[in-house]
Amino acid sequence: MLPEKITFVDIETTGLRALYDRIIEIGILRVENGEITQTFQSLINPQTYIPSEITAITGITAGELENAPTFRQIKTDILELLVDTIFVAHNVRFDYGFLKSEFKRENISFSSRHFCTVKLSRFLYPTYRRHNLDAIIERFNLSCKTRHRAFDDAKVLYHFYTKLQQEIPLEKLEKAISHGLKQPSLPLNLTQDDLQQLPEQPGVYIFYADNDIPLYIGKSINIRERVLSHFASDIHAPFEMKISQQIKRIETIPTAGELGALLLESQLIKKLLPLYNKMSRIKHELISIRSKINADGYQECFIEPVTTITPDDLPNLLGVFKSKKQAKTFLAEIAKEHKLCERLLGLESASWRSKGECFAYRLNRCNGACSNKENPLVYNMRSLMAFSKSKIQAWPFKEQIVIEEQALNGTKDYFLINNWCYLGKITLDE
Repeated sequence: MLPEKITFVDIETTGLRALYDRIIEIGILRVENGEITQTFQSLINPQTYIPSEITAITGITAGELENAPTFRQIKTDILELLVDTIFVAHNVRFDYGFLKSEFKRENISFSSRHFCTVKLSRFLYPTYRRHNLDAIIERFNLSCKTRHRAFDDAKVLYHFYTKLQQEIPLEKLEKAISHGLKQPSLPLNLTQDDLQQLPEQPGVYIFYADNDIPLYIGKSINIRERVLSHFASDIHAPFEMKISQQIKRIETIPTAGELGALLLESQLIKKLLPLYNKMSRIKHELISIRSKINADGYQECFIEPVTTITPDDLPNLLGVFKSKKQAKTFLAEIAKEHKLCERLLGLESASWRSKGECFAYRLNRCNGACSNKENPLVYNMRSLMAFSKSKIQAWPFKEQIVIEEQALNGTKDYFLINNWCYLGKITLDE
């Protein structure tokens, strides 16, 4: 059976980050039993700067928004339209996430079942490559008065849904919508309350088994949404199934933003060594290209494995690579482009490492630095230019710096960085 109450929603925003950017326009069509019962459209004063790129896309100017109502002034109208309905949008995580953030700023906990028309289109029309709104409009010959305006785009979604009811067998459409609305399967040892109480903010989550053995550590800009996604697929993915069968409790550690979550996740994985974070537990060995000036005054390169890099290493570090093959490919490319000596770059095989010119010199691919025929100063200058993009730049500040992240509740995290090294974090509340 198709949902009885649906709201088709579209928003325009000042940017792409729900935690920091704001809604500037909203369009809603409430549909009950197939008929439009209510509509709502409004510009919204974001009380912040609107980028010129957003104006270029939407046509909405800062001047138009000055006299528009704030979200606080129209929140009740919006909430009344959305209550007890299925929330539908194109790329629903974007629109739904922004509205949840706006309501949260007003101390309102908004939650609704929702599905995405992008995923619906992909499910029903898997042979098509494109499923964005422009492709939907073109494919189904739908009209849209003004693209990238909230109400007109929301109306397109309604017409698309109506078109599907005409073209797709009811059973198949019901299956597609049911798939989009699928609730996560609940692990045996967790309750629905355990999942409902998960915070909808950035941070780290830890899955524990019996005896508080760490199973898995993850991070997300929305902890609850990410955790639920694990259990939504547990019957299909062996990895998720194993976790679902063993998990006994979930610990969450909220952070002010994504950077804090990334750093904390990395630290906790190394500390707790969870069972299923196998790749992140490995101490990866990287390949570095280092340089030194040889006895003849030329810059010479050496390929070396490295597990740690200190600030003192930076002046002589010309690049860092995932493998020796990748490093050698890079050196071969710059040797050809800048006519650098392959012997000095460490590329010439041992059989050619002898006095006199390198093999590349005989092919006119080297200017003779290998046999002191090129001025060392000239060669080193060309080498410096060749490595300018790969070389880790010198620390551009006179001293350590602080990077700030702020959460919706006012909490701020300050990350201390010096010489590209993370030194620690300070957290302040309001």
